Amino acid sequence: MRVLIIGSGGREDAFAWKFNGEENVSQIYVSPGNAAIERLVKASCVETLDHSNIVGFCRDNLVDLVVIGPEAPLTEGIVDLLSEHSIHAFGPSKAAAKLEGSKIFSKIFMKENSIPTASFEVYDSFSAASEGLNNWPVEKKGIVIKVDGLAGGKGVVVTKDRQEAEQALFDFMKDPQVSVKTERILFEDILQGEEVSAFALCFQNDKGDPDYIFLGSACDHKRVFDNDQGPNTGGMGCYRDPLWPTIKSLDLIEEKVLKPTLKGMKEQGNTFTGFLFMGLMMDGSGCPHVIEYNVRMGDPETQALLPLIEGELSQTLLECVQGRKPDELVLSDQASVHVVLTSGGYPSLGKIPMDLGHVIKEQGVVNGLTFYAGVQNDPLNGGLLNSGGRVLGVTSIGSSIDEARELAYAGVSQFSYKGMHYRKDIGKNKRGNS
Repeated sequence: MRVLIIGSGGREDAFAWKFNGEENVSQIYVSPGNAAIERLVKASCVETLDHSNIVGFCRDNLVDLVVIGPEAPLTEGIVDLLSEHSIHAFGPSKAAAKLEGSKIFSKIFMKENSIPTASFEVYDSFSAASEGLNNWPVEKKGIVIKVDGLAGGKGVVVTKDRQEAEQALFDFMKDPQVSVKTERILFEDILQGEEVSAFALCFQNDKGDPDYIFLGSACDHKRVFDNDQGPNTGGMGCYRDPLWPTIKSLDLIEEKVLKPTLKGMKEQGNTFTGFLFMGLMMDGSGCPHVIEYNVRMGDPETQALLPLIEGELSQTLLECVQGRKPDELVLSDQASVHVVLTSGGYPSLGKIPMDLGHVIKEQGVVNGLTFYAGVQNDPLNGGLLNSGGRVLGVTSIGSSIDEARELAYAGVSQFSYKGMHYRKDIGKNKRGNS
């Protein structure tokens, strides 16, 4: 099998690593990939492929399966294009990808399908939102402010400080120096509980009905600093605890969220195929409430989960696209911890430039798996330079969270570069990190 992966980050590096170890995969193309991906024997990076040239590339290179990592190509309809040309691509249609592409669409969808989520209000202008904020009891119950469209994990502010809320609203809707922009804004109540990300591999079975394989869960750390301080990022690390959520809670996720989501999308005429990422808050009784949907695997959750999947993922994805019932994938009962290393100044949001272009030094053998993201080749000395916000991450597996965490941080200690930053508490609280 010849596989094309779209994307360049740690998630795509993890997919390439997984496929590289599968016997039925002979060639892996990654577009555009990053400077470290070709360390994998079967992998090679190719030019950026978009709607104008991806079909020709797939035909010329006899690609059997396309796996799309990031959300933007999905919301732009890349799967629709490939499907029209009979090229197997695993991911949702443009219409189904609105579950992530528009936070407002997804909230209305949840309300219409009785899927538990926080109460919310939608505003279509800065003036209307400012008035709504004046009437919102920020100091008493807090507020979640979300941009409507894609924002790479940086379009959310959670606060009980009115001044911070006002600044966030201005930043997202007015400030030209802020890279995250929106014309419509979403206000939500703050959900209380413990946060978890749950994943399902979704497809349409041979009867035309929505079906899925539940892939388990991971807990992401979004804030840039220890103890969940500072702005939200795309993810500073995560862990998978096989003991939490409990089996009862996982059953509730399937019954109250996953199944009604797939049923509701089919009733809209948008049967969902692809990875469905359910960002959830588990309340005191273990019941889930949806924070948001993503229509692809998460980053860094992919780096924590893929090393635990037993069996050939590539063949499973191909069978899903073909409408065949695949064999169940088995998830190891071990724990995993993934720690992300970032550049100085991350996340900049366009206000503060990040500290890039520094040599990444590896001082010894890393005790774990290293997945690369924001790196480029060093033309002067060889090796790698940091070239993006999230630079690389280390995943380790253990019989417990504590063991996996100790191994992961031992791996992190082998890396150094100017401005390197990472959280030192990934997995420390063992659950419920927002």
